[in-house]
Amino acid sequence: MAEDPPVDVEALVADLRDEATRVRARAGGQAVPPAESRAEALSAVGGDVGLQGPAIGGGAGLRLGNLGALADPGDVAFHSHRARAGRVVVEAKKLLRRLLTPILDRQGAFNRAVVDALAALDATGSTRASSIESRLEDLERRAGVESSRIPPASFDARAFGDRFRGSPEHVRRAQSAYLRWFPDAAAGPVVDLGCGRGEFLELLRERGIAAIGVESDPELVQAGRARGLEVRPGEAVAELQRCGDATLGGIVAFQVIEHLPFPRLLELLALARRKLRPGGCLVLETVNVQSVFPWTRAWSMDPTHRHPVHPQTLRFLAEQAGFAEIEIVFSGPVDDAVRLEEGPDLDRESRNARRLNELLFAPQDHALVARA
Repeated sequence: MAEDPPVDVEALVADLRDEATRVRARAGGQAVPPAESRAEALSAVGGDVGLQGPAIGGGAGLRLGNLGALADPGDVAFHSHRARAGRVVVEAKKLLRRLLTPILDRQGAFNRAVVDALAALDATGSTRASSIESRLEDLERRAGVESSRIPPASFDARAFGDRFRGSPEHVRRAQSAYLRWFPDAAAGPVVDLGCGRGEFLELLRERGIAAIGVESDPELVQAGRARGLEVRPGEAVAELQRCGDATLGGIVAFQVIEHLPFPRLLELLALARRKLRPGGCLVLETVNVQSVFPWTRAWSMDPTHRHPVHPQTLRFLAEQAGFAEIEIVFSGPVDDAVRLEEGPDLDRESRNARRLNELLFAPQDHALVARA
């Protein structure tokens, strides 16, 4: 087997040195030795990055052209255990040292700069944070925004009800239809859950029937008390729990149950059955969602509605809770000017108009009326 031709080490090293010279020429700049101070380190990596200064590298950034010339590591003793290729290995190590030294120097400078900067931040963190916050507040003021003074978003349910439910006189007229289930003082005491402005409490008082209102709006509580009504602040179901079992003659809730989560509605029905004495009356009025007109008006308009309660669903739930003598009462007829015109006879057109009126323009409310 023929031996490998001898390696021309001198020619190889000469080629490597020529390549190193070309790399130096492309990099340009001056050699940058390792820096010991933070200022020297920051300068070495190309720009001032002090806490009050610009970003690292200034406008130029950390490009190859900013690395500076390749630093000459000086005379360093390199050795190799290889007998035949030892000189090649040694010269290669020297060349790699020349190539890598400036890069390692700059990495070390950058590392020291980062450590020093973090130490400075730790020492002056609170002051720096205050300065940043102050500057942000100043920017917000310049933009005309003072976020800390923006009030939390809220929904004024009382004002919404005043505008869309109707005047107290209108509500009194509508609720007076339920007085036939509370004919005299013997029908009391009656608890009105979510009594609002207290229209039904006033109607009961006029008949001499003891009544208590429960209302979560503090202003409505005060307004009711100012008119001599007994109104308790609190959540409807929670206040009903405080009543003694079989002590109430009636429980009413007008336009309340559609605002309750379904489990809370079940709890309300169970509690009402327990708190009413035998023969006591429960009245729960809500939006008639089986009619299109109220669905697109009263129901969809109020953003606090949780879920619709179909009249047949409400009847079923009352039966499951143990109520007897259950009936569904409809109220709030749609104005004839809105309904379809029905002919005097029962021809096909008239029958179809009647069917559409029952679907589109049925009464706007329905109420469960049940006896314990």
